[in-house]
Amino acid sequence: MNTDGKAGGSPRERVVLEERAAFSQQDENQLVKASQLGDQDAFAVLVHQHQRRVFNLSLRLMHDYDEASEITQEAFLSAWQGLPSFRGEARFSTWLYRITYHCGLRQLEQRKREAALQETLQAEQRSRTRTQERDLEEVVAQHEQWALLHVSLEQLPAHYRLVLILRDFQEMTYQEMASKLALPMGTIKTHLFRARHLLTQRVLALTLENQG
Repeated sequence: MNTDGKAGGSPRERVVLEERAAFSQQDENQLVKASQLGDQDAFAVLVHQHQRRVFNLSLRLMHDYDEASEITQEAFLSAWQGLPSFRGEARFSTWLYRITYHCGLRQLEQRKREAALQETLQAEQRSRTRTQERDLEEVVAQHEQWALLHVSLEQLPAHYRLVLILRDFQEMTYQEMASKLALPMGTIKTHLFRARHLLTQRVLALTLENQG
């Protein structure tokens, strides 16, 4: 079924859809009931009738044409799959627009999560060029400080490396880290203690290796 906000199909198919859409305005309930019984042609009429308004709602939510097209398709697919549970307590259009709204909200939440992840990755990249954390200054001061620290930091497990960056490079509080990482503060403190210990061992090992 075409749900991207554009008319599709052959001229004959469009004429059939327009005729059935006119009928659906008189008796939409019959189309809904037929769709619930698996009549894809009946559901195609419902799609044709509501497609533009669903797309416009999606576009107002997403402010992006391509994402609005995806939400429109997702909404109609969800409506088709959810038809057996539709009881007619509200108008079909109201039910459909509620589905569209929730599809849009899910996409917005996904967009936020992706933006937050990208922000963390960018922060990690920027942190690699900053001054090494204060607790290791004495250990690395007599050697190739940044090179040793950079190599050692890269060798840490990702979860250890991240807590070091957030705490010692970005100077986040434990509470801020707990909120950002969705972890208990006790777990974060444990990760940080182990990460510092492991990083110190790695730096010392590389120092001895370079001296040898």
